[in-house]
Amino acid sequence: MLSRASGITVKTASRVSPALLARRCYQVPTGTRKVLPIYPPVDPTPSVKNATLLKNLSSIDLKEKLDKDGWRFKLIDKHNKDCIKVGDVIRVIYNKEKCSYDNFVGYILSVDRKEQVQDASVLLRNQVSKVMVEVRVPLFSPLVERVDMLKKADGSRKRNKHYYIRGTKLDVGNLESKLRKKK
Repeated sequence: MLSRASGITVKTASRVSPALLARRCYQVPTGTRKVLPIYPPVDPTPSVKNATLLKNLSSIDLKEKLDKDGWRFKLIDKHNKDCIKVGDVIRVIYNKEKCSYDNFVGYILSVDRKEQVQDASVLLRNQVSKVMVEVRVPLFSPLVERVDMLKKADGSRKRNKHYYIRGTKLDVGNLESKLRKKK
């Protein structure tokens, strides 16, 4: 039996019911008993509606749940003069009621600003008991209570990422002890 759909002629198994053929575009028989369904291409117009729907839902989620006060968005907003940049030293303070993480002081190696704002994160580096540690902190996580700016970047190193400092004389060392000495 031959079936014609979308200008392509395909042999279908004789056992396939006409109702099944009407529901799917066409089917391709294999050498075994199985018949593989092949679906028609998706219409592109509904995906545009879904994209705006996803954007609307993510903005509602951002405003109502993740960032009620707006301070997290100000941290990553490039147009804000007080936003965090590569080279800054920050302290991430975690909510003790929700998790048992210790507060972390670190040098910002990279700031990842994503298309979905709530996916933004920061890569921090510090030396903890003579071992270099890197931590990626999602800024919109409900576990993060606040982020304190300890030291702004001096602007001498103008790059988007500071991965090159790893294992060189520019590497950070123990930041907490350095900050205590300066006070």
